[in-house]
Amino acid sequence: MTQRRNKSSPELILALDFGGSATKGIYSGLDMMIPKSLLMEPEVVKISPDSTIGETLGATDPENAVWISYTGQTLAVGYLAKSKYYGNEGLKELKYERAVAKTLAAIWVTSQKLKLGAKFRVALVCLLPPGEFENKESFHQQLKATLADFTTPTGRMRVELFEFKCLPEGAGIYLAYQKQQGKIITTKAIAFAMLGYRNASVLIAERGIIAADGKTSDLGMIRLLEKVVARTSGQTTSQLAPAIVAAGSDISGTPFLRLLRSTNNANKQQELMQIQQAVKLARSEYAAVLTSWLDQVISRNQITEILFCGGTADYMRRELNSHYPGMPCLWGVGADIPQQIDSFGLGSRLADVYSVFLYFWEKVNYGRTN
Repeated sequence: MTQRRNKSSPELILALDFGGSATKGIYSGLDMMIPKSLLMEPEVVKISPDSTIGETLGATDPENAVWISYTGQTLAVGYLAKSKYYGNEGLKELKYERAVAKTLAAIWVTSQKLKLGAKFRVALVCLLPPGEFENKESFHQQLKATLADFTTPTGRMRVELFEFKCLPEGAGIYLAYQKQQGKIITTKAIAFAMLGYRNASVLIAERGIIAADGKTSDLGMIRLLEKVVARTSGQTTSQLAPAIVAAGSDISGTPFLRLLRSTNNANKQQELMQIQQAVKLARSEYAAVLTSWLDQVISRNQITEILFCGGTADYMRRELNSHYPGMPCLWGVGADIPQQIDSFGLGSRLADVYSVFLYFWEKVNYGRTN
């Protein structure tokens, strides 16, 4: 990004990925030379309009104090929903249904950071699972209507949806790989396996064309976490997730020490062994069910290589590599994100939405969005 946008461009360009573990975004204002990243908790919950009275931002960042009102309902989003109203991640709901509230919240947060005021134009690109892609038009219409008039902690907002595009999860990784490969990509048949916290999705690209019938399952890492919770005492998925990832494929005990609930030393040792054994079993069972599903949607005879992306793919790398001996398996495409943009240290988890942002930013600025 080396060129300033002209004044006829939208005041905000925003790319959003509604992940099950977090809403991840990349945004740019009118005169920004370097975009910035946004990270919000995934929780959304309906609250009473009266409960917003007296809410003040104080010294906190706006993403920690978001509530929005539209079409007769008031919702807390992100950290506020999680910490004060005991909101849940909504992993059993369609992503796009909560995505309206998450989008309004993200637009308010970025407007506060960029001091855009109550009326401005936004160009928005969003990622949805391939299995929910048929809902993109409904999502578009709901967004257009609600953005035109909604209420926030700083008052009423009227935002014009200047440009909108919805892409399937994994599209950003494909765009990054396409840029890297050039013309040679038209000679390949590639499976893009996007493995996240909530979903596992697969896109197939043959001769440079992504097939419209991408596949999505609910086999995200949450399935592994639920198995561990069932075999341990007093643990939660939100506590376990970072510890399990930090423990790695060898399941080191150190990351679990802070989760131990026992006070007696002997009991602590027993509890630690119990958690490690639960993770070992859950990882093995999850690998079996995940690879079984992948075998149903990826034809080894058809595909020349598999490109894995998403935090869960990184975690399961050893098992996935061993399941596909002789098949070229690629990792980390598009993850070379500048440090000043990846301010939350998300690494490869930001790759999909960052690549989509770069693509969309160029299309919006040069008027070539389809």
